[in-house]
Amino acid sequence: MKNFLVVFVIILILGAGGLLLWQYFGGQNVEPTNESIVCLADAKLCPDGSYVSRIAPTCEFAACPLPGGWETSSENGIQFSYPETLTTKYIDAFEWPPKVTVEDGEFSCEKINLGDGPPERMIPRMVDGRQYCVTSADEGAAGSTYTTYTYATARDGKLISLNFVLRYPQCMNYDDPAQSECTAEREAFDLDGVIDRIVKTVVIEH
Repeated sequence: MKNFLVVFVIILILGAGGLLLWQYFGGQNVEPTNESIVCLADAKLCPDGSYVSRIAPTCEFAACPLPGGWETSSENGIQFSYPETLTTKYIDAFEWPPKVTVEDGEFSCEKINLGDGPPERMIPRMVDGRQYCVTSADEGAAGSTYTTYTYATARDGKLISLNFVLRYPQCMNYDDPAQSECTAEREAFDLDGVIDRIVKTVVIEH
């Protein structure tokens, strides 16, 4: 009886060891699938009050539902959605919708190309966990400032760039309460959030 127990224990040990070795060496050759990737179970609150969770394989949050007033553009093999108008009273979308380009290359926010135009500002910025390089240049005309923006980011191995122009009025040219409203709007306007939502809708058509 003792011999039987000893043999049984040895078989169990060998079996467990073999299973561990198979999982270690065999599992290394198996590429993970979306089903095998477990993302954090947290959620993000969307502007419309709904929640979205993270999705495999990148574990980024799913895109929030687009609000009313958004249009879809499809040009040169690139599809994206954008707000037809900005929800602002004083800030105008002068050249809109953004011109979206997708190309190969490495993301960088180090080089500044001043060119022959107005001085440019190049600022690295993090928006909802995504890194952007934001380039902007101002030109003044008729009591307003026209700012040309380029938002560049990397996604799925591609460089995505959005180029557009916004017009900002000189708030000091207004009398109160318009002056205070204009100033408050400029301080509260979440341009980064708008552009990030557009970027999340970009689809490269094949």
